[in-house]
Amino acid sequence: MRRKICLSWVMLLMLLAAGCGQSSKLNLQAAECAEVLWERIPFTDTLSAIDEQMSMVLYPVDEKDVAAQQVYVSTGATAEEIAVFEAVDAAAAERLKEVVLQRLAEQKASYADYLPVELPKLEDPYLRVTGPYVIFCVSGHNEKVSKEVEQLLYGNEEG
Repeated sequence: MRRKICLSWVMLLMLLAAGCGQSSKLNLQAAECAEVLWERIPFTDTLSAIDEQMSMVLYPVDEKDVAAQQVYVSTGATAEEIAVFEAVDAAAAERLKEVVLQRLAEQKASYADYLPVELPKLEDPYLRVTGPYVIFCVSGHNEKVSKEVEQLLYGNEEG
């Protein structure tokens, strides 16, 4: 019986240690992530970084929820876009995700009449919330975006 208890404790400690190691690996810079996606994803339109003030117009987030952010937008000829947020905590990240989903709904409504050929990108965008990070990318290349984000989040071992 004592042996089973010891084995259970050892397994529990190993699981806790593994969990701690995983979360401590997360170290993403919003501006760097957005720039990497901007450079490496094959967008069909020209994307440009916008300042924080304009970003707040497109993504009306509560400033208290955001530690860092970077947004790239297209010329309007496509729905392509990159938005990366670092929230102050995981709860704030969930609130930021809701703002991103609202932006997505607005874009769908806008492009439905304006340029319906862009709707497939908006129907299946890349959206990931990991810890305090919210990463949103409309590109039509979700697999490549996912690989780049994994690389940035976890390094070579996961990428």
